[in-house]
Amino acid sequence: MDLAAINQWCQNNLWLILIINFVLTLEVLILFIVTHRRLERYRYLFKGNEDRDLESILIDLSEKSHLLSDNLNNLEERVAGNQVREEMHLQNWALIRFKAFQNTGSDQSFALALLDAAGDGVVLSSLFGREESRVYCKPVEGGQSIYPLTDEEKDSITTAIGKAKNKLNHQFKKMAGK
Repeated sequence: MDLAAINQWCQNNLWLILIINFVLTLEVLILFIVTHRRLERYRYLFKGNEDRDLESILIDLSEKSHLLSDNLNNLEERVAGNQVREEMHLQNWALIRFKAFQNTGSDQSFALALLDAAGDGVVLSSLFGREESRVYCKPVEGGQSIYPLTDEEKDSITTAIGKAKNKLNHQFKKMAGK
């Protein structure tokens, strides 16, 4: 093919050449944008590490990731241990005041339940009278006692356990709302 034939073909197909030129220019522009975005990511990755190579950065990140994983496992174990210890602390209580004897002035007698998360603990009772006062302490396991309980002692245990259930329900609702 000679130069005159190429020139003639180009003049006859000028619109086709313009469209091809436009498509190629558009493709170069798209490749420039994609390359620029990747370069920005690369710069962000190397921010503060300009004097290091990619391999040493990746090794450092891997070591930090393993260290964080180990720390997270240690924290999970500690939290689990704390939860077990927390359930054994006295955390639920209820105080019921009452009038034990007819000849006393006001509600000076009381039943105080002190329980842990499992309903274990004690119920303290004080019977106040004009002539004498008595204090009783009865062990509680699972909300029950091996000793006979007065109605006030039963009420204090039931109220303490009820408070614990209300606290749990409130915490679950609070967690579900987050």
